[in-house]
Amino acid sequence: MKTTKFFSFLLCLTTVMGVTSCLNDDDNNNSSKQLSKAEIAQCYLTVGGDYAGKLLYLAKTADGLSQKVDTIDGTWHIPTDSTLVITNFPAKVLAAAVSNNAPLQEALAAAPARDVRCQMHFIQTSPVQFLVNPYALEYNLNYGGADHKVQIPFYYENLYSFGTFDAETRELMVQIIPAAVYVDEKQTNFLNSSQIVFVAKR
Repeated sequence: MKTTKFFSFLLCLTTVMGVTSCLNDDDNNNSSKQLSKAEIAQCYLTVGGDYAGKLLYLAKTADGLSQKVDTIDGTWHIPTDSTLVITNFPAKVLAAAVSNNAPLQEALAAAPARDVRCQMHFIQTSPVQFLVNPYALEYNLNYGGADHKVQIPFYYENLYSFGTFDAETRELMVQIIPAAVYVDEKQTNFLNSSQIVFVAKR
């Protein structure tokens, strides 16, 4: 997928969430923010199940001087109305967002794939939209001649970490965003914030 198409796609997602944000503001005024159990059940009926699609993220070009959109196969599933699991999430996707520390980036890229468990919170029924709250990932890595505990949390309860289902195209889109890199429990400046997008047809 070309970079321009990818960012047009992200712009569409941002626009959708901007509308949701406005709707939520109105809901606050009407004291009707939370969906009912029946509405949540209907949302889950619409989007629950297994997905195989594409994972899109920004990666450096071979010369290391610029970025390109990389696309790989990805799988995830929604087993309950409050859970989303990204299966075999490759650590190289997170490594692509690391800067200012090449040994850490290389060690993270070589780490084994992990499942990413996420809490879901449905916020709209038409179109179905939900917040995605991934749990932090932790890796035990050896680089620079020493062992290190590396933790990568994601944005949580954030309108830009979300999913949406297009009933017309039958397409589910999910976006998550790494929030920081901690090394040995200390926050670093090694992260270039970057969206990670999952797209699949229903």
